[in-house]
Amino acid sequence: MAPPIPIPTDVREWLRGVFAECNQRVSRTITQIPTTYETALDMTFIQHFLGVSAPHRFPSGWVADISTHFLGGGRHYFNWEVADIGVLVIYRQRGKVLRSKIALLQSKRLYPNELEWDEDNDLNYARGFGRLFQQDDDWDAVTAPRNFGFSDQSKYKALVTGVKQYDVIAEYEEKYKIPIYYLLYNPLQIPFSVTLPISGAVDYAPECRVGCRVIPAKDLRGLLASRPLGHSPAFGEICNDLLGPFAEEQHTAGWRLEHFLVDSLLNCETGYIAKSRADAGLDAVFNRRTGPISAAFSITLDAP
Repeated sequence: MAPPIPIPTDVREWLRGVFAECNQRVSRTITQIPTTYETALDMTFIQHFLGVSAPHRFPSGWVADISTHFLGGGRHYFNWEVADIGVLVIYRQRGKVLRSKIALLQSKRLYPNELEWDEDNDLNYARGFGRLFQQDDDWDAVTAPRNFGFSDQSKYKALVTGVKQYDVIAEYEEKYKIPIYYLLYNPLQIPFSVTLPISGAVDYAPECRVGCRVIPAKDLRGLLASRPLGHSPAFGEICNDLLGPFAEEQHTAGWRLEHFLVDSLLNCETGYIAKSRADAGLDAVFNRRTGPISAAFSITLDAP
């Protein structure tokens, strides 16, 4: 890794607050609505940055700008296998680019114990908006009281060893030497349970004790190497068995989102430094409509 570019405290703390609020927002969504789809959480994640998308100038003289780009949609019609969200960091000084780097995030949500994997259904996309007009029997099922709980036994059911996506991520990392990171969507705290339909006021644990966590794909593959094909990791399995930096208590479920982006990525401890704008690995991800990204955001830091 290249030496980090010193970032002043006022910029760093502003960014930490932005990403901590994003973490809180996304985690609150899955806490309130445990049946929400992963794609909806991706949209919530990206939409958060629209509220801070104007350039900000700080007392230190630095300028920070966060921009977003959402493609969405085509994962059922194109080969979108590697990552869901791309992060592009651009360091400038007086407008001139000094360095750029990226991180690729493959998002997976934690499923409540009572819910089976039910996403990525081609039929839902083919039906279009018609799926919102539910049949009477379906509506009865929606309004029937149902409890959903998260515990150490809850699983990331769309993260499965041996399936095409799992293998393609490893192949991409080997080919381009660009690391992929799993962005794990979790509720604010675990254990937690909620009954739907919601009745009255509910305490949604405003303190984010778990929330969005980030783990390098290679570390997760190392953890799962001895597991059988078709295995989906449980939350407790990751907390108890993941080693390295994740053996520390504060990182047992993975790096918090704000820690990963501010303390690791911006410090050049993680991510991938682009060789140029024509970097082959980046072109395969960011510059093709059929690439493996549904959304991206950039962080531009301009030093005086």
